[in-house]
Amino acid sequence: MDQLPEVVFHVYPADCDMLGHVNHATMLAFLERARWELLEREGVGGVRDFATVPVYSVVRHVDIDYFAQSLPGDDLVIRSGLLAVRNTSYIVKQDVRKVGSDTLVAQASIVFVALDRKGKPVRVPEEWRTLLPHWPEGDEGRV
Repeated sequence: MDQLPEVVFHVYPADCDMLGHVNHATMLAFLERARWELLEREGVGGVRDFATVPVYSVVRHVDIDYFAQSLPGDDLVIRSGLLAVRNTSYIVKQDVRKVGSDTLVAQASIVFVALDRKGKPVRVPEEWRTLLPHWPEGDEGRV
């Protein structure tokens, strides 16, 4: 079983809302930045490369649950893995935990659809099916 890749983020006051905790939009940005970081680690490239590829993916649906608040000064670790790959879509699962305490902050599953340059759904490319490790069985949690 492959270990799930991890990306760590430090929470700054600018990441927080007026109540002093990481807000929803910031958490979604952390999750997205973690996915881009993992693609770069795999040598897939950056945003500029995706503008030229024949198949790309877009977010179709996001499901996120929050379990604990994150405050300025916290360090968060985000794990990511493939939960499922279907014909024209795939699901990436991510969880967010506080470094040091292992407190579960949030879990998300994001459904992506593979599209061609005309915006039509296409089969998920074979190389995408193994780009990230699969989420461990029995670790589906609530999402």
